[in-house]
Amino acid sequence: MMTLVSQRISRAFLIVGLLSVLTGCTTMQHRSVQSRFQEAVRADNERFTVPFTDVVKEYRSVADEISDAYIAGLDPKLRPNAWTLRAVSQWRGELYAEAVASAHQGIAELSKLRSQSPEMEGGRDGILLTMLPGLVEDSRLRQRWNSRGADDLAAHYDEYTVKFRVALRALSEAQEKISAATPAEVIHYWRYQSWRVLQNWFYTISQLPLDVQAEAHRTADAFVKTTLSTAKLANVATLKDAIQSVSEALPKSHPYRQLIDLESSR
Repeated sequence: MMTLVSQRISRAFLIVGLLSVLTGCTTMQHRSVQSRFQEAVRADNERFTVPFTDVVKEYRSVADEISDAYIAGLDPKLRPNAWTLRAVSQWRGELYAEAVASAHQGIAELSKLRSQSPEMEGGRDGILLTMLPGLVEDSRLRQRWNSRGADDLAAHYDEYTVKFRVALRALSEAQEKISAATPAEVIHYWRYQSWRVLQNWFYTISQLPLDVQAEAHRTADAFVKTTLSTAKLANVATLKDAIQSVSEALPKSHPYRQLIDLESSR
């Protein structure tokens, strides 16, 4: 039975993927922060098997450690990575407004480096920072669905639509920055997250009253077709086509593809 894509099932693969792309460049000063982030990741992976694990608190602790003063004391080329770690930690720590603000700060740091290091914009941190506001909106929508359910959706679908559009615009903007400097794992992460947002939108429409579903699909299809037109996917003519295309763009052996197959079979 199809549901909103569960973070409980996907969390281990998702965070392992983040860990592999977020902890690349280090200095002695920055290493301890990355180690704290890795500890939060491990706690996140174990949260449903180890009792009394407060993952939100773990991530918030990491975010607190990455203060404005700490970031200002780093080499300028390390600052975007610090902002990324902070933004991701805030996102996972359910500090959503703060996560978006940190993402914008990180993008501003990258803009300062554009003249001397233009490749950084299409690198790991540039892509993830651009994606993050969209991931935050997806998390907010999931929380709203879990707490309010179908009645709220039927009454306020226009608000859900706005948020899904914000999420997809952020993902589209991130995709447009992908370049030769973008690690393959970051591209795979973009594909997985795009699949998840698209799948959640499709499922949300399926929960609307039958008499409004056709129009909801029509407007969603038109938006997806326009927004993802440059995403180098096989077919984005409709929401359903985009879901399939972004899934098939992942290697069959990749954990994200396996995770999609697992979610699709539920």
